[in-house]
Amino acid sequence: MSVVIPTHGRPDLLRETLATILDQDYAGPMEVLVVHDGEPADQDLEALSCPGRLVRTTTNLRTRGLCGARNTGVLASRGDLVASCDDDDLWHPTKVRKQVQRLEEDPSLVVVGTGIRLLMGSQADVEWVATQGVVTHERLLHNRVKELHSSNLMMRRSAFDLAGLYDEQLPHGYGEDYDWLLRASLVGRVGVVQETLADIRKDVPSWFRDRWLNTATALEYLLDKHPDFGSHRRGHARILGQIAYARAAAGERRVAARLAGRALRRHPAVPYAWLALAVAGPGTDHQRLLTMARRFGRGLS
Repeated sequence: MSVVIPTHGRPDLLRETLATILDQDYAGPMEVLVVHDGEPADQDLEALSCPGRLVRTTTNLRTRGLCGARNTGVLASRGDLVASCDDDDLWHPTKVRKQVQRLEEDPSLVVVGTGIRLLMGSQADVEWVATQGVVTHERLLHNRVKELHSSNLMMRRSAFDLAGLYDEQLPHGYGEDYDWLLRASLVGRVGVVQETLADIRKDVPSWFRDRWLNTATALEYLLDKHPDFGSHRRGHARILGQIAYARAAAGERRVAARLAGRALRRHPAVPYAWLALAVAGPGTDHQRLLTMARRFGRGLS
């Protein structure tokens, strides 16, 4: 199996990530392909290779950004199974073995995620336990499904033939894994190992943090690209509410209020629209609201 890690400017975090991947108790051979995006390849990382664990480095040869880097890695990798991981997240030792076992037991699955734990730094960690073993396309429209995260997905190589590569036209690469999952869930089944097997760092800066207009344009692109949101009232309202929140956080309060109103007309219980209206009001700290929402199982994505 292969692991693809896109990276840019985080060498220390990357090495911590690599250590948890190389420490997997999976008995089969693994290659780990580190794809440097907009920076020279660090070939010193290849010295971390050990028996059954080959570390390779390369540079993004396609569109600059996450999607191009992921695609570079997928196309250069050689495993029948391809796992993805961000350059700052951590795997539990049994993750690969349990995901491979799940895929072997159910040939209808094209991709498998796991439960995750959000590392919140000075605050208590948040755990997203996988409540269902199979995630339908309908559920993905309704909910982003946090246990299907870019740092814990394992995919059959054939899934890319059916669903396509990551969309390099997606603005700023935001939500690239969600877009791919929406497509994959139409060509095969999406599964989850119902154990927490990956730690997702929320205690280090994200490339998307405070780049609200980037987030808004990417979500608008996804809404246009996937017209089936239009027939799913709650899912459509969720995306509209997220766009409204991002626009509000960027200071576009009137636009945000209009979008929030559209979202609430589609589904009045959608929380993102209410958060957007709160942020659009005076004296509200949008980052504090987002942190509180994440602790209650909500986030912008």
